[in-house]
Order: sequence, then C-alpha cells, then structure tokens
Amino acid sequence: MRRYKDVMNRKGVALLLVLLVMVVLSILAVAVLTMFTTNMATEKMQEDSIRAHYIAMSGVDVTFGALLQNDESLLNSYFNKANNVTVTPLTDTIEFDGGTATIIVSTYVADDERWVLITSTATLDGSDINNVVTMEFRLEFPQIQQWN
Repeated sequence: MRRYKDVMNRKGVALLLVLLVMVVLSILAVAVLTMFTTNMATEKMQEDSIRAHYIAMSGVDVTFGALLQNDESLLNSYFNKANNVTVTPLTDTIEFDGGTATIIVSTYVADDERWVLITSTATLDGSDINNVVTMEFRLEFPQIQQWN
C-alpha cells in the first residue's frame, strides 16, 4: 500500500495519467467517427440503389402505357408480325427527376407465341448506380406480365 502512495506522490504521474486518458479517448473518437462515416456511405448507396430501381420501374410503366395507348397501338401496328419475322427493337431514353431510363422494347418467339420484352436501365444523375428492370408479356395477353 505504501508503494502506491509513493508512486502517486511523485511529480509527473498526473501528466502520465492525463496522457493515457487522452490516448484512450482519441482512439474511441476515431473509432466512432469511422463507424459514422461508413454508415453514412452505406446509407447513401442504399438510397441511390432504391431510387434507381424505382426509376427503372417507372421507365417500364411509361413504356408499357405508351405501347397500349390506343386501339392502333404499337403492339398491333409494329410488333404483331408473323413468328418467322424478326422485329427490330425500339429504343428510347426517358428523363426523370434525378435520373434517366434507357428503354429497349424487343420481341422473341417462344413455343410459337410472340412475347414482348421491355428492358429499362436506370442511371442516376451524379452517381455510378445503375439498375435494370425487365417486364415481359405475350403479345395476345398484355394484361398478364412477368416482372424481373
């Protein structure tokens, strides 16, 4: 017990303890700051990914609506061809608030039925995040869609 009092009575021990506490607090502060920064970056990436997904979905919805706009729709006038005829895909770009959707409308034949495939690739403004959404349906039954 006497030894502890001798050590605590010496000059410089308080400075050593203060420095030790400062080092421990500094390490904790750096760890908290690193975790905070990492979480913020992850949250921003998730938010951008969700925004890109919904822009891509909106691109498919807008395109699908344009294909079915009236009785002489593009489905009937452009895509409704014989199964042995190759139909050239249509492409377009739609500007949305915060990003763009690049649209490709193509067809393919499976089991002697013509299918229409809408592919929408979203690109956010000022970000490297992209998202692709596809929707396909049989030409005869556009009300039944398969989304990917």
